[in-house]
Amino acid sequence: MRVGFVGLGLMGMPMARNLLGAGHELIVYSASAEARDALGRDGARIGASPCDIAKIVDVFCACRVTPEQSRDVFLGPTGVCASARRDLLCIDFATVDPTTARAIGADLAAAGIGFLDAPVSGGPGAAKAGTLSIIVGGAEADVAQARPLFDVLGKQTFHMGPVGAGVSAKLCNNMITITTHALLAEALVLGVKSGIDPRRLYEVLRASSARSNTLERVFPNHFLPRNFEAAASIATITKDLACAIEAAEALGIRLRLPEVAMELYRDAAARGLSERDIAAVILPIEEAAGIAKGSAT
Repeated sequence: MRVGFVGLGLMGMPMARNLLGAGHELIVYSASAEARDALGRDGARIGASPCDIAKIVDVFCACRVTPEQSRDVFLGPTGVCASARRDLLCIDFATVDPTTARAIGADLAAAGIGFLDAPVSGGPGAAKAGTLSIIVGGAEADVAQARPLFDVLGKQTFHMGPVGAGVSAKLCNNMITITTHALLAEALVLGVKSGIDPRRLYEVLRASSARSNTLERVFPNHFLPRNFEAAASIATITKDLACAIEAAEALGIRLRLPEVAMELYRDAAARGLSERDIAAVILPIEEAAGIAKGSAT
């Protein structure tokens, strides 16, 4: 299959490489010359713009970050719609709000182009291993057409309903995990301030009802080794949390716990931690508790 791919970041680069490794003909575009050149060396062709790529591929994929970036890729002046191409399938792997996904889908449909919102879960490790969970909204026929690509990229594909349903389900997942990261940070600070060894606290939590995938991510990989290199940055997850809160507000729902978590992440961002991992939310909490940085080891 001839596949276009735009957005070669922490998630998009390994996903694109897996498609290339599976034998698909890949045409890519990125603002990063380093990313373009790396995939070019692997055998991908380099496109001049999303518009130019859309003219020659069977399926066009994007994996940007923000709703604004997704709109620009598909609907902007050099985006997919500008190609005047019909009978194309577009897939957006970004986590955006459902209003944005539905608006993109409607405008593409008016131009004769299919669209799937297909946010992914699992992080850069799963993207590299090809074991992502892919959460899809869109028409059944479009999902069937995309299935060979999804099978390369992930271990599970969940078709949730029409366009917008994929990102709605993903936001439910993300608001839980993002809020849980902040709660685990507060729990660790409470434990350390109480004189408990953090590794022993981790052993208790993972053997008790607090155990979760989030616990198993953040304690051994970030909190305990004091590793705050971003696999999921605070800047990115606050975008996700904002999308969840905005989607809830549009439905007349108030998300109290995510709102509190957002305050903690915004505090961390204000302290220059935006590009650090989500786990760095613990640093201002430690500071406020009077725990010297580096003591939770």
